[in-house]
Amino acid sequence: MKKLIFAVLLAFSTTACFKNSDINIDPNRSTSVDPALLFSGAATQFSLLRVAELTWPVALMNQMWASGGRWGLAQAQYDQTRVRSAWGRTYTDVLKNLAVAVDIAQSAQPVNKNAVAQCKILMAFAYAQTSLLWGDIPFTEAATGKVDFPKFDKQQDVLNGCVAMIDEALAMIDPAGKGIIAPNDLYYGGDMTKWRKFANSLKMRILFSMVDADASKGAAIGQLMASGNMISSNADAMLFKYFNQPGRQNPRFSFTAIFRGGVQSDWYCSKPVYNLLVSLKDPRIPYFYQPGPAAAANEYIALDPVETYTTKSALVNMNLLKADLPEVSFSYSEQLLFEAEAIARGFAPGGFEAATTRMRAGVRESLLSFGVPAAEANTYANGLPALNAANFKTVLAQQQYLDLFMRPVEGWVQHRRSGAIGQEIPAMTTPTGAPVAGLVRRLLYRSEEVSSNPNTPAGITLDTPQWFDK
Repeated sequence: MKKLIFAVLLAFSTTACFKNSDINIDPNRSTSVDPALLFSGAATQFSLLRVAELTWPVALMNQMWASGGRWGLAQAQYDQTRVRSAWGRTYTDVLKNLAVAVDIAQSAQPVNKNAVAQCKILMAFAYAQTSLLWGDIPFTEAATGKVDFPKFDKQQDVLNGCVAMIDEALAMIDPAGKGIIAPNDLYYGGDMTKWRKFANSLKMRILFSMVDADASKGAAIGQLMASGNMISSNADAMLFKYFNQPGRQNPRFSFTAIFRGGVQSDWYCSKPVYNLLVSLKDPRIPYFYQPGPAAAANEYIALDPVETYTTKSALVNMNLLKADLPEVSFSYSEQLLFEAEAIARGFAPGGFEAATTRMRAGVRESLLSFGVPAAEANTYANGLPALNAANFKTVLAQQQYLDLFMRPVEGWVQHRRSGAIGQEIPAMTTPTGAPVAGLVRRLLYRSEEVSSNPNTPAGITLDTPQWFDK
């Protein structure tokens, strides 16, 4: 009996000793995380979502690309399975990591204000993109780790919150200070002057997505134009770079290389885009597309709405699927075309002459970015019609849509805001056999969210317009 009591006492004393010692501490377990690593991880995941998982289905739903008969246009445009996982990854791999990085950077002594600013700008980008894809989303209670069933904030509140987040970030930026630098800042290498320019341009993009539903945003756009300090050259463009090296290649290239043996056989020329290019005598046709394997040289045959695929059907040009093609988050051409719209709509001074100058400059930059030779780009841009009260909405919307050909997420937002429902530019029709009557106007919440979070909005269909979509 005495031996048993001694054994029990020994066990308790031994446990107490281990508890207060270093014996049970894993020396390889991290007790703190560098916010720069969280930032680079979030940025990588965000770019992968934009350039891969979201590109294909959103491009098909927006009729920017066609699917080449693999499933039929009606099914492909309304297939939600590829984008539902993007919902979870955005919140866990992007927004949660950025929120933790902000907390760590803010708790540092002194506070790393530039790092906080960089994280908040990317957070605003991700939240705004998510809302413009799905509509109402978790925002104020999201990515905190404190709320099991976050509420879904109204889209208007989310977008206003993103603008406020950008303003907070701008107030913290110190161009002479040090934030997250290369190699962890995969966009600007720690150049806070460029981060500030991108933040202002991103703010303008968000405001333009709101202005047709909230006319007061026109004044805010005008203030941005007056203040300047936005993207003002190709050197300022927001890019996530890929390289022609294993493991660092553009995911679109990797997909084609791995699953199609390097032969492009998935993304095809769609009627809405091709018809628009032809009507405008646009020189981007051979840069957007390549002839089908059985087609003649310079023969481009677009797929019709019922997906009558043949070996002559034109494909998206392989030059747009290169291994080292960067993911473009914000381009100089997009900025110029926004500025042209701001002036043409009277949000900023200058009148239609100034708006025409910006529009032509934006189109020229767009053509150059797709590989059109400079002389041809100049001739085409200078020959575009001067903007006036009767034509500016159509002319600008056409060029903004074409500029975003390889950026379907922004292209889809642009198309939905280009005109009243049923009057968008370019005109599109619902494919035969589609499960809803109208065009796709939102993504559906993933089934896991619906079943696990009772706050998830119900009764929403694919063709239900979002708040901004007037």
